[in-house]
Amino acid sequence: MNKWLNSKNMVAAALVLCVAAPIVLSKKQDGGNVTVDNADRRINIITPHNETIRREFGEAFQDWWREKTGEAVYVNWLTPGGTSEIRKILNGKYKAAERVGDDGIGIDIFFGGGDYDFRKQAQAGHLAKLEVFEKHPAWFSDNVIPAYFTGEKYYDPQHAWVGVCLSRFGICYNLDSLKRLKIKPPTKWSDLGDPKYFGSIALADPSKSGSVSRAFEMLIQEQIHEAVTTLQRKPGETQIQFDRRGRSDGWDKGINLIQKIASNARYFTDSATKIPHDVAQGNAAAGMCIDFYGRTYEEMLKKDDGSTRMRWISPKGGTSMSVDPVAVMKGAPDPEIAQAFVEFLLTKKGQLLWNAKPGTPDGTQYRALRRMPVRKDVYTEENMKHFADPSNPYDEVGGFVYESELTGKGFKSIQFIIRVMCLDSHQELKSAWEKLAAANMPPDAMNIFFDTALVSYQNAMGDIRRQLSEGSKVQSANLAVKLGKYFRKNYKAAGKLAEEGGQADE
Repeated sequence: MNKWLNSKNMVAAALVLCVAAPIVLSKKQDGGNVTVDNADRRINIITPHNETIRREFGEAFQDWWREKTGEAVYVNWLTPGGTSEIRKILNGKYKAAERVGDDGIGIDIFFGGGDYDFRKQAQAGHLAKLEVFEKHPAWFSDNVIPAYFTGEKYYDPQHAWVGVCLSRFGICYNLDSLKRLKIKPPTKWSDLGDPKYFGSIALADPSKSGSVSRAFEMLIQEQIHEAVTTLQRKPGETQIQFDRRGRSDGWDKGINLIQKIASNARYFTDSATKIPHDVAQGNAAAGMCIDFYGRTYEEMLKKDDGSTRMRWISPKGGTSMSVDPVAVMKGAPDPEIAQAFVEFLLTKKGQLLWNAKPGTPDGTQYRALRRMPVRKDVYTEENMKHFADPSNPYDEVGGFVYESELTGKGFKSIQFIIRVMCLDSHQELKSAWEKLAAANMPPDAMNIFFDTALVSYQNAMGDIRRQLSEGSKVQSANLAVKLGKYFRKNYKAAGKLAEEGGQADE
């Protein structure tokens, strides 16, 4: 072994290999119409986007760059999984790079996923400043790309990332399944808590799916908003006390609604893309998913007469409109081509690609992507003639405004609580819910079932959040065990009481 490779470098090298392995194993040879051998340039993009999006944007960028420069660029897609997996890989690779004194990690672009992971990467110092803000300042205005909308941030104030398309969270459902279950189509989150859905809801593990985590967060905020607007102030209660009580009451109602929906769940999958697939196939009656997933399957199942058994809706007053961002990685191998890719995504040509139908001007080559552009100025009458979804999402938000100060700092707490409350205790949860429904939901048993005092708003935003962010993994695991026992005990007690008549002893 070479003398220069000391033990410290050996550890760092091993770490690089470990975190790089998932990428190496998952590289797709879908570089578009340019191969590795005939390319003048190369761009490495890590993404959770599916093959359809990768192919359309890869080939469109190659054409755009060739027209500008005459050069052929090979687009190398790295697809290790969802944003949770990507986050772990990026963090691990930068940690390993720091050990050996490297600036970069061999990746040019991070493309797609929720803004939460991009904010975390920016905070960690892993993202480079985007040049598009200085090159095209007119694009960043209220009439084109607003800084904020429905309470959501559309680009980083320090210009580390920018949203390129819009996302809304909602409900997909199967009309045939609902007819069989004698259920009306859902219109709001609370509809999914109906016991008639028992064993028929498809959900994803929020610790594995950032999109589903945000959907649950929206659900909780909806309940907080409703509580704050409907509660009556008590005599002598200050505004601060009233607001605190409204948040606490709404949080409890939101957590209880999640319990109901989880009780109806057939499963919790690791992949959010499985939800609309199973709903489309009739293996589940309904599920929570982002608009793109739901609309894609709705389009795939559409008959010649325009009808389809699969529908997606945005719950009334229950979701904001967030963005899917893009960012250039610090130490990108080819920063010029990386910055150009971001610029391309925000051109009108790149924006129209998200929704224009195949064969139309600036449309896709193979299949409509069914996603909504972030730029307001592309929603013209002429452009929307060619859209797969000819509507302006900026006009369809339903009055919901996301308030980060309500639940944003407790995002990890929400994921953790749902896991121990619903996933780790799912069998006990379902069993109790079935017995409660059979007994017509006796109040005393319901009170035990919905006892969530240990995961109150104060605890979630306080002790639990601090433990997850500052405590050790062992301590967090011990907390999960403690809460798991607490919920399983409650569910078993509630189910037993329901079987016995539902009336607790005085």
